[in-house]
Amino acid sequence: MKIDEKASFVHFVYPVLFEPLKFDRHVGAVKTAVWGSGEKASLVWDSQEFPKEDLLSHVANYLNPRDEHAAPTARMWELNHELLQSHVFGIGNKADWVMTSPQGEIPFRIEGIWLTLFRVGVGFMTVRANPLSSELNAWYDFLHSFRFIQGQRRVGVRGQRRTGFDKETKKPTVSPFFPHPAGGVETHPEGTGTLGEVIDALLRTGATSRDGSVWWREVFVPGQLLPFVSLYVDGQPPEKDPLVLYKVRNFFSSRQESAPSHSDLQPDHPTLLPYADRQWFVATLEGGGFVACDAPRTDFFRTQMPDHLAKPYFLLFLLTLQQRFALMMFSEEVSQHWLVAEEEGRDQKREAAFEHIRDLLLLFTARGLFTQVMQREHHHRCYEKWQQIFQVERLYQEVSDEVREMYNVVQLKRAERLQKLQEEEAERTKKLEERISMLGILIGVPAIILSFLGVNLQNFTTPEGISIVTALLIVIGGGGIVSSIVLWLLRRQMKKEGTRRK
Repeated sequence: MKIDEKASFVHFVYPVLFEPLKFDRHVGAVKTAVWGSGEKASLVWDSQEFPKEDLLSHVANYLNPRDEHAAPTARMWELNHELLQSHVFGIGNKADWVMTSPQGEIPFRIEGIWLTLFRVGVGFMTVRANPLSSELNAWYDFLHSFRFIQGQRRVGVRGQRRTGFDKETKKPTVSPFFPHPAGGVETHPEGTGTLGEVIDALLRTGATSRDGSVWWREVFVPGQLLPFVSLYVDGQPPEKDPLVLYKVRNFFSSRQESAPSHSDLQPDHPTLLPYADRQWFVATLEGGGFVACDAPRTDFFRTQMPDHLAKPYFLLFLLTLQQRFALMMFSEEVSQHWLVAEEEGRDQKREAAFEHIRDLLLLFTARGLFTQVMQREHHHRCYEKWQQIFQVERLYQEVSDEVREMYNVVQLKRAERLQKLQEEEAERTKKLEERISMLGILIGVPAIILSFLGVNLQNFTTPEGISIVTALLIVIGGGGIVSSIVLWLLRRQMKKEGTRRK
């Protein structure tokens, strides 16, 4: 069994999350990122359009706006071809690369790198890397191990490049190599490291001066990639097809012990979508792709179909991944902002957070969640299969319910808070009225007594009359008695009114 290396490839996808409000800021950083210095400085990324073939008009306009002033739903870039090849400032894809693992070493080549950012806060770093082998087992092992980019399971990468030619041995001389942006041979003297270091260096090109260098966070299994594979297997008996499909969809290594059940080997397995005779799309939560066994050797199946897989079909994979991870992010934010913590202004912060989440969900619904993306039947069936596998509809319903219920609770608490403020204001007004009433009584009652009695004050109003001291005693005594009676009656009336309101 051999692999058609020209028709086969693997796209390894590293998904990340970032702050949606900083989308334009990171886009600006990526567009202006430079590697190198002086005259050798080069822009890291070349802007790319999303594949437009077969896209519905409104979806195409969201991804590739016709109006240059319109806000794009997403942006995509490809690593500068010169930097992809450069040994000095770039990745050095023409160096001799090998993947190291307990299963052995597998030479491979990096054929392209892409960065995609969606406005809702989801991004993808895609690395197209193929093993330099036509052996099926080598592809099994590469699919299995290359996913681990942080040294898990003792998986790493090692590079070396030709630096001369030994005339005595008549063989080229080689030196260790590791990409300069990821530390170079200064930090990797033997040329050995991890793919994660290279991906981190590429992602740091999206950092801004106002953010730290690490502006993203992981959303999938930490340090693990999702493969999207196009695998063309030739010279295989048809009865072996189910086992190949089983190993590919589980990303098993060639030495992985397995005992598939009868249902695991059935052609109508839920993870499979038939395309043509002995050709299937494979869709799982860990990745997927396309497997063709002894496909016809025609231009369509061996040239055009792999190109479709790398462009429109891979775009469908990214769109549904974006939907899944965006919904997971929304659900996570709801949980984080619903922590019961006693702090000043908690309800106001929670209210602002849920308004932000609600707005993001509306943006996602309008520009990220599509019932149909492409018109052709095979593309649409594939899109529906990915949505089914990634449980997009269920996640969307759960998140919508969470946001709706939590937002209703926030609004209820806001109404309660406003009612409490109104009651407190009414209580303050009531106390102020009581104080003014008391002051009026204390001043008014003595004045009424004096005017009613027509008291003349000796040496003040007339030469004869009662003394001022006697008048004061009369006013204080009489006024105090009358004021007490009036205040008692007022308080009694207020208590009755308060009891009736309750």
